[in-house]
Amino acid sequence: MKDTTIVVKSYDVFPNGAIKPSALMRYMQQLAREDCDALGCTYDFMRNLNTVFVTTKLGIEFYRPIKVGEVLQMRTYNNEINGIIFDREFDIKIGGEEVAHASTFWVLVKYDDRSLCRPSDFPYEFFSHHLDCKKVDIPRRLAEGDMQTISERVVRVSDLDENNHLNNCVYADITVDNLLLFNGLDQTIRTIKVIYRHEARLNDVLDISLSQTYGKFSLKADNKTSNSVCFESQVEFFDQNA
Repeated sequence: MKDTTIVVKSYDVFPNGAIKPSALMRYMQQLAREDCDALGCTYDFMRNLNTVFVTTKLGIEFYRPIKVGEVLQMRTYNNEINGIIFDREFDIKIGGEEVAHASTFWVLVKYDDRSLCRPSDFPYEFFSHHLDCKKVDIPRRLAEGDMQTISERVVRVSDLDENNHLNNCVYADITVDNLLLFNGLDQTIRTIKVIYRHEARLNDVLDISLSQTYGKFSLKADNKTSNSVCFESQVEFFDQNA
């Protein structure tokens, strides 16, 4: 379990001052890394074992907008392990009030060929806290309705991370960049969910499709280069009339 305090930066928000999901995800990613580091499970240690963690699903639910300059009290913990899936949760508070919660699901893979590993293959034991938290429900499919291809996205060098693939947080940026009529001024994101299907690498070309059903925007990215589905995502907004 690891805690931290973070001030929301001016470059981490939309024009309306509300935090970008990708920015919150970067805070989360760093906190999770520090939690693993505290166990002795550093990235370099894992790479020497030819293993890395990769995300399979992520969901963030905001209970109210998080604004620039606010001080986040964040806590992460490995909540449980189900088979090969590590469930890592994030409590996010401001002044003791829970303003958001995030659920993330990870698997351990071999770095060289991305084959799956079992938790028992890892030399460190991850304690499961089994806390009663507001886990974000992420269905098996997020791409719903009549999907229409709307754009193309090429994976750039600036999108990559140490695992030499499209970083988890960039998927959220690709999602919001393809929401029709969203300008970061008139609407504020209430939930965002991502299912990571197959990783994307440098210069891969993604075909982006979008649909809107029952107030939700669903997005799917097909990787034309590898002929696979890269990811699915879904966004809901706060009711502007509430």
